[in-house]
Formats: sequence, C-alpha cells, structure tokens
Amino acid sequence: HCLEGLAAGPAIEERWGAKGNTLADRPEVWELEAHYLAYAITNYILMLSPEKIIVGGGVMHQEQLLPLVRSKVTEMLGGYLVTEKLQDMDSYIVLPSLDDNQGILGALKLGMDALA
Repeated sequence: HCLEGLAAGPAIEERWGAKGNTLADRPEVWELEAHYLAYAITNYILMLSPEKIIVGGGVMHQEQLLPLVRSKVTEMLGGYLVTEKLQDMDSYIVLPSLDDNQGILGALKLGMDALA
C-alpha cells in the first residue's frame, strides 16, 4: 500500500504475472507504472519543491517509462506551478548518472570525507 508496493519490480511481477523486462511490449503495464510514479512525483513537487528529481532502480531500465512519467507529471501538475525548471521536464526528472553505482560511490565519498 505504499509506492514501493505499487511500483517496484516485485509489484509489477505480482500484478502482471511476469517480470517487467518481459513486459516491454505491453503498453498497459507501463501506463499504469507511469501513473503510480507520476502521482508520487507530483506530490513530491507540490510538497517539497525539489530542484531536480532523480529516479532509479531496475524498473526505470524500461526505456519507455521515463518519457511517460514526465508526460504524466506535466499533465497532473496541470499548469498549477509555472517555473523555469518545470518547463524542461527532460532536465528536471532524470535517471541517475552513475550507472546504478550511486549507492556504493556515495558510501565511498562519505568514508573519504570522514577520513579527511
């Protein structure tokens, strides 16, 4: 009953009876997934006003998903907020830039900072 329970890989598998990477050609899967993610992201934008949103994890490896999420966020915001950042969703909602190594690299950075 949380975002993880709705949108993570195991939720997709339970809902559709197959792993997400085997469902790439099923648009209804990714429309629903994009809806869940966009709903959460829209709420984060309205509550927290982040400078950028980085979405990662295995589900985001589906290339068709990020454009759908961006489009649905724009639709859900409905022009309620007008900012320069929100005018360029391609730069506002992005994938991680560290090839899924952000966790270990962040831990290394914290460790290095603690030694300094």
